[in-house]
Amino acid sequence: MQNLTQNNRLLIFANDPAGANVTMAYAKLNKDKYNYILAYHTNISKYIYQEHIPEYIDDIKNLSFKQNDTVITGSSGIDSSFELNIIKKANQFNVKKTVMIVDSTSNFLMRFKINDKLIEEKYSANEIWIFEKYFKSSINFIDKRIKEKINYYDKYIYNLYKINPPKINNKFIQKYKNKYLLIVTEYIYDLYKLKFGFTEYDMLEHILSSIKKEKLYLLPILLKLHPKEHKHKFNILLRKYSMLNIQQIDCNIQEIIYYSNKILGINSSIFKEAKLLNKPIYSIQINSKNIIYSNNVPQENIIFTKKELINIL
Repeated sequence: MQNLTQNNRLLIFANDPAGANVTMAYAKLNKDKYNYILAYHTNISKYIYQEHIPEYIDDIKNLSFKQNDTVITGSSGIDSSFELNIIKKANQFNVKKTVMIVDSTSNFLMRFKINDKLIEEKYSANEIWIFEKYFKSSINFIDKRIKEKINYYDKYIYNLYKINPPKINNKFIQKYKNKYLLIVTEYIYDLYKLKFGFTEYDMLEHILSSIKKEKLYLLPILLKLHPKEHKHKFNILLRKYSMLNIQQIDCNIQEIIYYSNKILGINSSIFKEAKLLNKPIYSIQINSKNIIYSNNVPQENIIFTKKELINIL
């Protein structure tokens, strides 16, 4: 145990999985630069910190800032109020540095709003780290703080699992290793309503109805919900397709990805890891009015029709 009175502490915070991944990875890759590291999570992000950095986790009730602290948070495309309020408090205490890591520039300005109102400049992080070249927002004080960085999580995962494949702990994954179809969902409707002409419910319906039509009743299907989605969100739809071999489990996400056969979703952050592990990725956008593009999904792997979907199944 390191001495809490030592200077040069790193404090990391995250509310959602993507933010937890990048802050955790930064801490792991740069642990030698700090005398002490403390990690603070919410219920949504806790499983990632517990999986990778349990030794750093502290109860947020114990949180106090010191002037030589470096404070690094994640961000969320739907609600970054947890992280923004942490940065505000840290800045008020005049810590050495505050950083917000933006894992994706999708919904970029939403990440700097509380109750739909843009934060004041004085409460912004000293630095905003992104993983894209030449990106600019429409807000001058935010653009002045943007710094392009390597994707810490990509580097961490590459180092960790390219050499040492994740251990199989789940019985379903053990039974259907390298054979199961992984479907990943996300809260598209909450973010965009019907802007794109389809939702996560439509995506899942298209996939399951196509599997039924082709009578692929024995095809093992693993359904992975976003941690912000309620575990019963798709229950009505799943009952409709109860004849299919569908499992909904929670376990190590790298284990789920690594041993899958192919992955279907829309624009999940899971695609980033799947790309690193050379897994086939497909974005299901049937009946779309507007296309959701992703750097992680080749354009030819965006599926627009049921015929294309059946072909990849």
